[in-house]
Amino acid sequence: MFTAIDIYKNEVISLFKGEIIDAIEADKRAKQNQDQYFINLLDGSIMDSMHTDCFAKYANDTKGSKNSPFKNNAKITLDEDNNVCIKATKKIKAGEEIFCGYGKRYWKKHS
Repeated sequence: MFTAIDIYKNEVISLFKGEIIDAIEADKRAKQNQDQYFINLLDGSIMDSMHTDCFAKYANDTKGSKNSPFKNNAKITLDEDNNVCIKATKKIKAGEEIFCGYGKRYWKKHS
């Protein structure tokens, strides 16, 4: 995901949207390798953005490419209304790609 405008440190870039599922449904989808867009929520449920239009799901993690010269410039977090979002961790200039960490559990399964 690339930005067309300058984004400032701590600015919310995009909200995650998706279907809220329980652990049983999540396990079923994971066994079918359909868990690439899962986000674990604080209440124990899981948001699946696979079949939902939302820009946030297109941000890459620099750890996905072993020799990437890039560093993550954003993070997955909560906004002031407790929505899951991507927030800039530094100023991101127009035209730059947005990168955020997916977490160790993601890479353990998807590597």
